[in-house]
Amino acid sequence: MLLSQLRWEDLPSEKVDEILFSGRFERAEKSDYAVVLGTAPQYAESRAEIAAHFYRAGNAPQIIVSGAAVSDANITESAFLRGELIKRGVPEEAIIEESRAYDTIQNMTCSLTEICKRTDIMEVGNVTVITEPFHIRRALYLAGLLLPKFIRVCGYTEGTERQRAEWKRNDRLKNCVRTEILILQQLIAKGRIEDIEL
Repeated sequence: MLLSQLRWEDLPSEKVDEILFSGRFERAEKSDYAVVLGTAPQYAESRAEIAAHFYRAGNAPQIIVSGAAVSDANITESAFLRGELIKRGVPEEAIIEESRAYDTIQNMTCSLTEICKRTDIMEVGNVTVITEPFHIRRALYLAGLLLPKFIRVCGYTEGTERQRAEWKRNDRLKNCVRTEILILQQLIAKGRIEDIEL
């Protein structure tokens, strides 16, 4: 059975868990840069917490916080994340604010531009993408498509088992999980990623 062959309504929750929550992304790897993917301010604290843990453990010297004013015209996602990282002990000079990205694709391309402004891109070995568990698989597919092939892309998240349990009863997470599956199906239909065997 392939993901492309199933409608969301027909996809058993255990298969959704297998697709979105079965990866092992809670072990950090040293990287040249980390990219924290933006989200609405009311949900961004968990991403900031994950990124702060990653930074404080010495896993990257620079963290790019990415996101425009998508859901709140008064503040960019990147500015909110920056403030939350500073509250959690990440020094200001370690944070690069990228405020133009309106979606995950732009998070990747705009963050790449920020890296290129600061260093010879040919010298970059690893980049870690940081986000919530439900979002990590699609984020890594897109990073693999959009970042240079010579850069090793890693993923880091926390709380996978908690979100795996919560999404079935939390309306916000259920909607996010459904969106992730539908976008993965779109990427498969466009031939951008391989179909997922279930």
